[in-house]
Amino acid sequence: MVCVSKIKWMSIFLLLTVFLIPRSVKSQINFGGDFRMRWYKDQFREALDNRSTENYMRYLARVHSKIQVNPQVNVYIELLSFTENNPISPVRNIAGTGKMTFGISHLFSEFIQPDFLFFDVLRLRVGRQQFPIGKGLSLGESYYFVDKFDGARIDLAFKEFNLSLFGAITGQNVSDNGLYPDPGSDQIYVARLSRPVLEQNVMVYAIYHNLRGVFNDSYIVGGGLNGDFFAGRLEYFGEGAYQTFNTAPGLPEKGGLGLMGGVSYRTALGPMRSVKIETRYAAYQGDDAKTEKIEQFSPLYPSFFWGSRRGYVNGEIGGDFPFNGRHPEGSGIWFSRIYFIPKWLPTVRLQFEFINVNEFVNNDNYNSMDNEFAVKLYYKLSSQTQLQFRYALDIPDDEDKDLNDSGLISWSEDRVRMQRFMMEYRVKF
Repeated sequence: MVCVSKIKWMSIFLLLTVFLIPRSVKSQINFGGDFRMRWYKDQFREALDNRSTENYMRYLARVHSKIQVNPQVNVYIELLSFTENNPISPVRNIAGTGKMTFGISHLFSEFIQPDFLFFDVLRLRVGRQQFPIGKGLSLGESYYFVDKFDGARIDLAFKEFNLSLFGAITGQNVSDNGLYPDPGSDQIYVARLSRPVLEQNVMVYAIYHNLRGVFNDSYIVGGGLNGDFFAGRLEYFGEGAYQTFNTAPGLPEKGGLGLMGGVSYRTALGPMRSVKIETRYAAYQGDDAKTEKIEQFSPLYPSFFWGSRRGYVNGEIGGDFPFNGRHPEGSGIWFSRIYFIPKWLPTVRLQFEFINVNEFVNNDNYNSMDNEFAVKLYYKLSSQTQLQFRYALDIPDDEDKDLNDSGLISWSEDRVRMQRFMMEYRVKF
């Protein structure tokens, strides 16, 4: 009876709320999103477990909405699909054929105020959100981070200067009944300042990872620039950052450098409407066994995707860089591609790409990384639908080696060659 009574009074309250809302209050709602379906056929060679061919499908559904309450206030929502209890999938975060669920990647309100104090514009965002910096060397945006970054962001504009301040809780222990069995939480704080210089964009930033525990925090300072020349045909970017870790007294100092840069050039050539050549490089410093200091650049939430699984870096998953003891020798990722769009068929793009991954410091004279060569064909069926066909060849950088000195090659030590065929159907709405 108590539950029925509560439901009745809640229903009456909701009805009264609806009828009492002034009729002059109006909101504009915009929806968008995309859906992808991918079919894969993977063929393995030189595998110890005698794998030959695997066929599987992956899906990704994403819906986002912007609700304009008034000219100063907006609300943003984004939902996306993923595979429950299995965030590590062969293709980024596209969900598998098993149990699928949805997560809230964005849910925040935005308030904009022009001419605030002596600033030209103030923008305040409160809620679940992400704050990517540059191309994602130190802090990026990823589909994996669906339950993190609950906090606030302030953007201030003054003439040509733009200052952004961001703070969020990235992890906390919450029980089913909503209590906090452990005090404290994991947090991140970011400050970024940018302005144009000679029509090029320049930025500096600082990141503070404040994790639970006495010696679990770290600091990152970095900067970068990006821009273009020749009416946008030549584009470039560059970024560098240094990270230092708080270590216990008596332990070696720990810190390292991260670098990223890229350049591309696009032009028309002969029968081609557009030809683009691009190369990018990123490096995460690893520990040099010859020095007393522990060299390591390992931010918690980097994220960038350069064409394939080998070119995807993500802090939580591990990626191809050192994090919590993974790949302590660091890594360097070099991505290059060229694509063609013919004049006689402008809805088609043919792309060739190669990704080379190496360890930053080779202490053990063994490279545990793999390279990848890929050919991709994109075909637009309409302005909102697209087909993609892909062939990729994964090539180990080294042979099988008994790293654990067990006398046998284990599954984790098995270097496997793989070729992949993929077809994707994508709809934007």
